[in-house]
Amino acid sequence: MKKTLLFAAVASVALAGCVKNDPANGGAVASDAKISFDAPAVGAVTRAVAGEIVNPYDKEEHFTVYARHYTGNYTNFNAGTPYMTAVETAYNETGNCWDSESAGGQAYYWPKNGKLTFQAYSPTDAALDCTPAWTASGFTFTNFTVKQNPAEHYDLMFSERSYNRTASTGGTNYNGVDINFKHALSSVVFKVKTGDAYANHTITLKSIKLLNAYETGDFNQNLADQDGATTTAAAWENQRSEYNAGYEVVTAEQELNETAADVANANPIIVLPQELAHAGANNVSIAVEYTIDNGTAEIEQTGLVDISDGYSISEFELGKRYIFTLTFALDKIYFSPEVEAWEDVEVTGEIKF
Repeated sequence: MKKTLLFAAVASVALAGCVKNDPANGGAVASDAKISFDAPAVGAVTRAVAGEIVNPYDKEEHFTVYARHYTGNYTNFNAGTPYMTAVETAYNETGNCWDSESAGGQAYYWPKNGKLTFQAYSPTDAALDCTPAWTASGFTFTNFTVKQNPAEHYDLMFSERSYNRTASTGGTNYNGVDINFKHALSSVVFKVKTGDAYANHTITLKSIKLLNAYETGDFNQNLADQDGATTTAAAWENQRSEYNAGYEVVTAEQELNETAADVANANPIIVLPQELAHAGANNVSIAVEYTIDNGTAEIEQTGLVDISDGYSISEFELGKRYIFTLTFALDKIYFSPEVEAWEDVEVTGEIKF
């Protein structure tokens, strides 16, 4: 079996939303202008599977916002006063923005003095699978665990800080504060094809599984505590707990041909960034099941490939989509006829007629 690998560049997300704050939040006097957020506009990578978030941000998604209030410009994280803490936001159809009221919470308003610095993660429900925290180094997600059912995989994202904001402006797709998201996980996508047009033969894909990927890990944004810092140091560590049964990609049987095609109705596979070769454990592998039908018999086939061995990648990196093209090739049956030499036997004795 052959495998071709491509990967997409890191996609970013820009958002805007609506928020109100009471005077008690941060001690600043509140104005009558609600805080709103421009929903994440993810970079120019098309959606491959249901779990991925791309541009524009899905209006059905909720994200969680944090904010700190500063009397002037941001200096360092601890110099600010908490203003919004783990506030869930949802899409506001009327305002074409994201706000806390639309998620069932209180409204938040802009303070009349000072400035706010924001940061967010998506989706809000990620808090069910890890412990999020907003710190001087940005976001941490402790003990994040990928669901074993791929149909429940989702695109965990963290944003850059949105510094020194005083109004619900700056968004491009929606109305509100701009928040730029980045993907925290890795996406794995499969394409499938046959090696040639095999007359009178049908190859049917039954199963693709990604085996032995670590399920659990800890994320740290590693953001420098200064205005204008970047998120290039974001990283996962302490990846653990292999899922040996594997994430099942295929949801329905699919007849293949010589043109590479997406796996029909595939489950999303969005996994932890990790080394593919696991020291002292099982390496990340691809397992397939398929059948070959030659018109007389249908034969079940299996295959297993260790993708850490001899391919173009050694790890899944955060923010990258890995596209594997699996080629199912047939080898013709050939015969090499040989005839064993005669062994001569000389018959002795007199034969009379």
